[in-house]
Amino acid sequence: MNSDVGKNPGDSARRPARPFPSGKTGQPSRSPAGGSGGGRRHGDRPFIPFVRFEDIVVRCGHVEKFGLLPDGKDRFREGRRQKAMSRDCKACREKKRLEQEQAAALRRAEKEKKKALAQQSRSKGRHEGGRLPDGSHFEMHYDATKSQWTGILTVPKPGGEPAKFTGSGSGLFPLLIKLDRQYRATLEPAKQETPPSEATPPASTVAEASPPA
Repeated sequence: MNSDVGKNPGDSARRPARPFPSGKTGQPSRSPAGGSGGGRRHGDRPFIPFVRFEDIVVRCGHVEKFGLLPDGKDRFREGRRQKAMSRDCKACREKKRLEQEQAAALRRAEKEKKKALAQQSRSKGRHEGGRLPDGSHFEMHYDATKSQWTGILTVPKPGGEPAKFTGSGSGLFPLLIKLDRQYRATLEPAKQETPPSEATPPASTVAEASPPA
């Protein structure tokens, strides 16, 4: 009896699946990245763990652990040791990083504060009410220990003693504006109301009160 009866014409040309070393048939598996499979890529060095540790004194004066690879596989040991000793310990590096971040945040806040004050000064105007009288002068002194300016504005007065205005501040130009505004405040006339009893009577009332000639 012919065993080929009932088969399709193309079945005889098919070859049986070739077994793989794993004992399974089919296509070989591929790695997710499209490589040749396996956890390590071609050319990567195998991971070698530290076999022991030794104490070293780093730049900040603290003691840290320094890892040693097996003998014969640690040709850069001395260079790694010198690099580790030339820097601060991990805790000091983290502390320094936090301090630098805080200092940067303070600088940004101070910059924004100065910017806001400058905008406020420009909006109010630096020379409200015109120029100072002729002969006016400023005397400014800076104290480096306090980081502070002190100043005196002297304004002459016709037929009298000159007026003096004093003040202090951390910035020179804001202090000049402050002294100038002190002088401007003295120029505002005092608003005084005349009491009703001292008011001038109307002309008709005066005429009625006068005796006939």
